[in-house]
Amino acid sequence: MRTLLQDNWTPPGVSLPVDSIVDEEAVAAIIRISGGNFRLLHRLLTQGARLLEINALKSVTREAVEAARESLVIGTA
Repeated sequence: MRTLLQDNWTPPGVSLPVDSIVDEEAVAAIIRISGGNFRLLHRLLTQGARLLEINALKSVTREAVEAARESLVIGTA
């Protein structure tokens, strides 16, 4: 999963800015929250992309990942 995120992979229908997931803390948070579950990863990245667009952010941060998790109500991780 780390390799996919570092290679700018996104699920179909999710559009994140190029090189937006470069923060190692953000990558670690995504992996921790999704637990290797690609369905959950898709939901998390979809919500993260929405938050980036709404807040005019250019990169994914740990805080943005946590905010996406909270809005999805996917439990604590």
